Amino acid sequence: MERLKSEEDQDAGLSSLLASFLTFLDPSGTVRRRLWTRADYMHIHAVTGAYFLFLGIPWLLWSHVANAFDTSVPMQTSSPFLTSLLLAGLINALSAVPMSKFSSNKMFDMRDLKANGFTFGGTGLTTMCLYIAWWFSGDYPDFMRPFDIPIFLFWALVCAGTTANWEIMLQQNFEANERRTRKVPEKEMRQKAILYRLASWPNLTQLSFMYSIPFGGLAWLQQCEALWPMQSTPMYHYGIASAMGYALSMFSETLRDRKLVTLEQDLLILIIGFCFPMVSVLLDGLTYGSAVNISPPQYWALFGFGHLG
Repeated sequence: MERLKSEEDQDAGLSSLLASFLTFLDPSGTVRRRLWTRADYMHIHAVTGAYFLFLGIPWLLWSHVANAFDTSVPMQTSSPFLTSLLLAGLINALSAVPMSKFSSNKMFDMRDLKANGFTFGGTGLTTMCLYIAWWFSGDYPDFMRPFDIPIFLFWALVCAGTTANWEIMLQQNFEANERRTRKVPEKEMRQKAILYRLASWPNLTQLSFMYSIPFGGLAWLQQCEALWPMQSTPMYHYGIASAMGYALSMFSETLRDRKLVTLEQDLLILIIGFCFPMVSVLLDGLTYGSAVNISPPQYWALFGFGHLG
């Protein structure tokens, strides 16, 4: 896989046309050489990632701006475009798995901690948040509802495993640095610690939010909407904005792995991805006022809201 990652795809046709955009962005050709490689089969990951992030993020921002001026037309949570956005995000996440190989050339080799971070922290958590968005979109099918509890337990395992993986990887980095004759500067190690922990421990808070899906269910959501008619909108935005945040942060990790951004830049992008869903929900609260509730203790099933009270 490392050989494929270092081998630029120079095929003609559509591939060359798409790659020319990278050359336009960076005439030196460095970005194209390091990103447009044969590791990405048919460039599915690159194309779906561009669609999901570079159409999805502007759509979300524009939706907030447009709705702030006219709240009579609610922001959409279901449309052919939004369905295509969720599908593009899912394909983008899954297509990253074959490329997530670093110290091992095997998929799902648990000893390859960096690969685990990309596979479970990137693919897993992005997919989890796409599931959340789907659940609140209004398109979630009734036949799936009996499986909400096992699905939640699976995502809980992914969240816990990802957190443990990043923490173990961080400790190994510190131990390896202690054994080096020429040590990595302390400032860089502190930045890595912030980066890894910001990418890991906050993931556990997703479980508090997701708890409402299996253990509150449709009855809980309907009670929320009886009190706050637009409540599904910030819930949906939280899910899809979180998915975009995870996808953006893993894209940044890829850029750092290919030596296209620095550790400081990677950390900044991670912070943006971390804050993105919270900003989106806050904007919903400012836009819709009393028609939504963005205070978790007042609507989460975890706190005994609704029929669990």
